[in-house]
Amino acid sequence: MKETYENQISFPKINSAGMEIILEYIYTGSVKKESLTKDNLIEAFFAAHYFQLSDLQDLIMKTINNTNFVKDYSPELLS
Repeated sequence: MKETYENQISFPKINSAGMEIILEYIYTGSVKKESLTKDNLIEAFFAAHYFQLSDLQDLIMKTINNTNFVKDYSPELLS
């Protein structure tokens, strides 16, 4: 695998904001409420899906449902 000689792993479908949420969740088992913003919610949700972190997806959905983000982002999450 190219990672062995490049010393780098890349995930082409995930930007740095989504990866930051993933790492926070993996290392701490939770995500601070302030970490999930309207600018990174969608990316974090799809990153959680990519890594099969269903509990994180549920947490993101609860955050969306408990804020006014639901009317703004429902179509993207449903697609």
